Parts: sequence; C-alpha cells; structure tokens
Amino acid sequence: MFISAEKIIELIQAANDCVERLPEAEQWIHVSDIAATLQKLIDDEEARLETLADQWHGEEWVEIDLGREPTEKELEVDFNWPHGV
Repeated sequence: MFISAEKIIELIQAANDCVERLPEAEQWIHVSDIAATLQKLIDDEEARLETLADQWHGEEWVEIDLGREPTEKELEVDFNWPHGV
C-alpha cells in the first residue's frame, strides 16, 4: 500500500496553519478529525489498488499449468539479461 507523502504533508501543514492563525487557547484539533482524514487516505489508496487489481485481472494472462514438468526452454536462464542473475 502506498499513501502519498504529499497528502500527509498537507495534513501536517493544515495543523501548522491552525497553530499560526489561532490563539493558543484555541489551538486544538479533534482527534476524530485526524483519524477520519487518515482513514480517507487509506480508503482512497485501497480503492486505487482495487482498481489496479481489476485492470490486471481483466487483461489476458496465461494460467500456469502446475500439473506438468517444465520444458528445457522454461528452465533456461538468460545470462544476457540486462541485470544478470
């Protein structure tokens, strides 16, 4: 799961803005607001991952046949691969 650091920075900046603008007696943020914002970030990321999974499953892919022995070609290692083995 990946949550953009930019979104977390926005949340921190909003808290810092409150500190700068409000008198000290009013400088409090509801914990439930922070929790709701963080939960929304997580929910948005889960939705994004679900969309990616749906796209991947929607593409044509070959099912692996585990009921047979692999061929020599499948077992062959390509040592000319750019990053080696």
